Amino acid sequence: MALAQIATCPGQIRHNLDRHYAMLERARAVDADLVLFPELSVSGYLLAHGVHEQALDLADPILDPLKKASREIAMVVGLPLRLPGGGIANAAALLEGGEVRAVHRKLYLPTYGMFDEGRYFVSGQELNPLECSLGRFGVLICEDAWHLSSAVLLYRHGVDAFLIVAGGPTELDGSALPAGTRRWHSIVAAMAATLVTPVFFANRCGWEEGIMFGGGSWAVDGRANALSAAGSATEETLLLARLSRAAIRHIRSLTPIPSTERLDLWRTALEARDA
Repeated sequence: MALAQIATCPGQIRHNLDRHYAMLERARAVDADLVLFPELSVSGYLLAHGVHEQALDLADPILDPLKKASREIAMVVGLPLRLPGGGIANAAALLEGGEVRAVHRKLYLPTYGMFDEGRYFVSGQELNPLECSLGRFGVLICEDAWHLSSAVLLYRHGVDAFLIVAGGPTELDGSALPAGTRRWHSIVAAMAATLVTPVFFANRCGWEEGIMFGGGSWAVDGRANALSAAGSATEETLLLARLSRAAIRHIRSLTPIPSTERLDLWRTALEARDA
């Protein structure tokens, strides 16, 4: 698997697609079978009202080159998805074999601080794995991963790995690894260790509208051991990490913690709240 940490430009779809094609070419050269791109990788992140102009449906011809490329290498890309019933979703699409196999629509839309997603997007209403010939993946878009229930519920579907796509900004604090990136690495490691499942994290890098995005794309196994180096905050890079199902089965047999999750306690708490 490859993590494509790229710097996108808001509203510059053709420029952003060129960054996709360059990374896909590099990934093919090293025999990667799936490439994970960041949140809203096709459109750029800070679109504001421009999201209505940049939104795409899955049949839009501008996506045809990516679909064609997926005949050789699968990928997860981020885009503002125009919904049939109206509204636009912040979405991640899994492409393989020349078509869109599945889509995840972001569940949690941050609308605080620098974030204003609730004004422009509608939240997803389903949490299901995305499947293709390479496996069953729990895909989470940025803030989805900050809600513990998202990963727990996806684990119950028997996912092979979690794929987190993000557009995570950061502040600069003089450290080699920016504060925002450190927070993301804590989330990635905790998710992997507590759910005994590999996590692949692709974050965007660079600057957009005066805001620095934290990069730091990274992959860990089900014990939170690094499967790849971590990307820098400022530079585009392609990171490689191996997904081993044999290793997943072995670790889970030794540490079956997540399979014993007490969902009955969740149910009791919800019923008590609604009573």
